Amino acid sequence: MIRKFFSWAVLCGLFSFASVANESPYLVVDLSGGTNATTFAIRYSQTGPNLSDNTCRTTDLWLRFIPSGSFTMGTPKEELGHNWFGGEYETQHRVTLTKPFYIGVFEVTQKQYELVTGDTPSEFKGDTRPVESVSYETLRGTTNGAAWPSHNQVDANTFFDILRKKTGLTFDLPTEAQWEYACRAGTSTALNTGENLSDTEKCAEMAKAGRYSYNREDGRGGYVTAHTKVGSYLPNAWGLYDMHGNVAEWCLDWWQNSLGTDAVTDPKGAAMGSYRLVRGGCWFDYEYAGYAAVCRSGSRCYYYDFSARPGYSLNFWGFRVSCPCP
Repeated sequence: MIRKFFSWAVLCGLFSFASVANESPYLVVDLSGGTNATTFAIRYSQTGPNLSDNTCRTTDLWLRFIPSGSFTMGTPKEELGHNWFGGEYETQHRVTLTKPFYIGVFEVTQKQYELVTGDTPSEFKGDTRPVESVSYETLRGTTNGAAWPSHNQVDANTFFDILRKKTGLTFDLPTEAQWEYACRAGTSTALNTGENLSDTEKCAEMAKAGRYSYNREDGRGGYVTAHTKVGSYLPNAWGLYDMHGNVAEWCLDWWQNSLGTDAVTDPKGAAMGSYRLVRGGCWFDYEYAGYAAVCRSGSRCYYYDFSARPGYSLNFWGFRVSCPCP
């Protein structure tokens, strides 16, 4: 009885972060039934995925528990890359997230996307590579799914609608604040590996953290062009991979030029806008899209100029899932 209560309390964030970290809870969705399955089974694991077995990248969808807490969002003026596109986009401010949540250990892969939707939209094919060429509207819809932050409903037969119906859990994209909180995993450096950049373009520190413009031919993950197999570079302290580079990731929020300096709690982004947020940098080698400065934890700048309209889909934009603590 005591152990059952302890496990439940850990999952729901009633114990300290140290207890949660020691338990290392993961939520796993079994997608193996594919489009013919009436339900996707859910299980919990006390240990992380086995990276030597691609099951964690294909038929299983792994999420990591992220505790509630506070962090400093944005970047300090002295951080290399802060003024790359305009530091006013990255103003530092205190953010408190009052509810724990789960977030994908990896970016959603092409096989996982196919098992949920039956579609294979990516330009650069590979079951274990991140799915790309998917728009915000493809994932959530153009009517209900376009209404965030008014509500979190999605359109029928979209990726998130199917996943919600077959699991009974409210899967979605993370908010921008959830994304950066999960990416940083307690760090305040430019990269979640605990390191800062040594160069804004070609950077040895970034080369260890993820696939970007200047290491596209390093062979990691088995691919030497564009993105590569998820989980091929260093994870952060919470065991999350590819939050720097590989493909940029859609977030729920509308773009807003400045996040201000005031402390906020559970922010949902602007009430309306023309562009949605994509974060994390990418492999793309055109101009600055995949430079190290764009891949920093706090970078949120270039995508506005790149017109991340909800209906757009590009071969360097993907996503990872999130879910409230059940």
